[in-house]
Amino acid sequence: MKSDLVLELVNLCAESCAMIQILYEHTAEWAGEKRLIVDAPPLHAEILVSPESARRRANSFLTEHVAMEFCPGDPVLIYGERLVWRMPVHLQIPGIGAVATLGVIEVDAVTREVILLSPQQITQMRQRAHDVAQHFAPAATPTV
Repeated sequence: MKSDLVLELVNLCAESCAMIQILYEHTAEWAGEKRLIVDAPPLHAEILVSPESARRRANSFLTEHVAMEFCPGDPVLIYGERLVWRMPVHLQIPGIGAVATLGVIEVDAVTREVILLSPQQITQMRQRAHDVAQHFAPAATPTV
């Protein structure tokens, strides 16, 4: 059975002393109930895109291509085959705030390119948002 392990390796203090979270993705075979030994190489990468820049890029993409009510959450640097900033996508309801997590969006940590969402992912996020929003819609009152 394949298992994607996401290991939190380190929290770093960036130049602005804001903490960022870095996760190392590791794919390995998991042998039933036996333990898994992970030998992770030391991390070394040049990250050209700040977490805030990645969040702004993701927000722009979501607003233009998905829905205005969708907003990215806190970026986490994913150290894998490709360095990306991964952010949860939240449904934001005016006057209430973030009410649900609908999926994730990723931005390349070197090029600032949004890793495009598939049409199926976008449809699923929109459907989840619609389902959640139904719970916040005011009840209609019959007119007499």
